[in-house]
Amino acid sequence: MPHPLKKYIVMFKILIVLLFLAVVVALFSGLYFLMKDRDGSKRIVTALSWRVGLAATLVALIVIGVATGLLEPHGISG
Repeated sequence: MPHPLKKYIVMFKILIVLLFLAVVVALFSGLYFLMKDRDGSKRIVTALSWRVGLAATLVALIVIGVATGLLEPHGISG
């Protein structure tokens, strides 16, 4: 019998992957702005702000997912 919340678990995991990709995009956009902008541009600060906000949201979603059972942590097998 399939898990009754399987559809929500898959959507939750897709949301986490999308947020992770958004954090990586913000990271590389900040690097690009750091290399290309030579004046006192605020684009680096904006990219850093987005990255911090997205990373905090990502961590919060992972904590919520583990707490609600949507995500199951796996131990390191030795």
